[in-house]
Amino acid sequence: MSRPPPPMLSVPEKKTAAAELFRDRHFFGAPAFSEIRDARAAVAVPNPQAQPPASRRALILRYHRLLFSARDDPCAFDETLSFTWHDAFRPHLKHAAASLRFEKAALVFNVGAAASRIAAAHSRATEEGVRAACAEFQRAAGAFRAVGEMMEEEVGTTVDMSSQASAMLERLMLAQAQECCFERALAGGKSPALCSKVAKQAALFYEEAYAALVAPPLQNHFERSWVSQVQLKAALFNAEACYRYAIDLHEKTDIGEEIARLQVGVNAIVDAKRSARGAPGPLYDYASRLEQDINKSLETAKDENYRIYLFRIPAATSLAPLPAASLVRSASLAEILEAKTENGTQSP
Repeated sequence: MSRPPPPMLSVPEKKTAAAELFRDRHFFGAPAFSEIRDARAAVAVPNPQAQPPASRRALILRYHRLLFSARDDPCAFDETLSFTWHDAFRPHLKHAAASLRFEKAALVFNVGAAASRIAAAHSRATEEGVRAACAEFQRAAGAFRAVGEMMEEEVGTTVDMSSQASAMLERLMLAQAQECCFERALAGGKSPALCSKVAKQAALFYEEAYAALVAPPLQNHFERSWVSQVQLKAALFNAEACYRYAIDLHEKTDIGEEIARLQVGVNAIVDAKRSARGAPGPLYDYASRLEQDINKSLETAKDENYRIYLFRIPAATSLAPLPAASLVRSASLAEILEAKTENGTQSP
């Protein structure tokens, strides 16, 4: 049975306060000072989410390039200059620092946020759309990984730029990229065994993201809908892995293990639907349809086993872990900074 693609998560941009660049003699003396000032003003708009994400990315990358042309990193600022950025998920929290590394890390974070928005907006009903979404999610993953690396030597920051948040966001973006690979594998008619491996890896990525979301310092920092969606996605892709693996087992007439795997898949969905409150409706719809598909296969397998095979059903605890295959990676910082704009040209 064909099911519509479930929704994806995107990351909001960090907002920033105006910075008086003229207070630093190095910036003020730079030949491109007016360009730098105007580029930062374009980045520091009150509502960045209102602008198209591809346009936002182009603006951020332009300012990032101008920063490199003006000053080296690390550097000491005049005491009167600092950069202030708000937490992307809790905007009332903010951090100010006289650090160019902090400014660049916040920009890279917003490049990742823009990439996630571009990815989530793509229609995954077509091969072209799902491929484009997958590439953007991998760019977002690389951006958040880079943020964690850039902030290692910074003292104090908002939670969204902590090492834990950077690692969680990287894993979440990889999970969504892997999910795109699963959709491509299904649409391309790949074998059930391969589809199971791809789904299992998506589940593993989602499980890692969920584990970080429910532990300090991220616990209670993100909206409940985020946590519930990640939790439900982890369960769904574990169930998908079981379902596809069971199809392969059925073809091999291994009906006993097929029944056990299908039951594990159903239980994963039922348990997650009970505890993952606040996830979007379309995701619950996807879960219900998947549950129906698995139950239908389970009833068929049980009936065949009762009438024909009489195989013993192994206990769930005795089943070996399902194999996984990762088809995604976090993009390098060079790839992220060379991202193309919406009309296909590189950022100036």
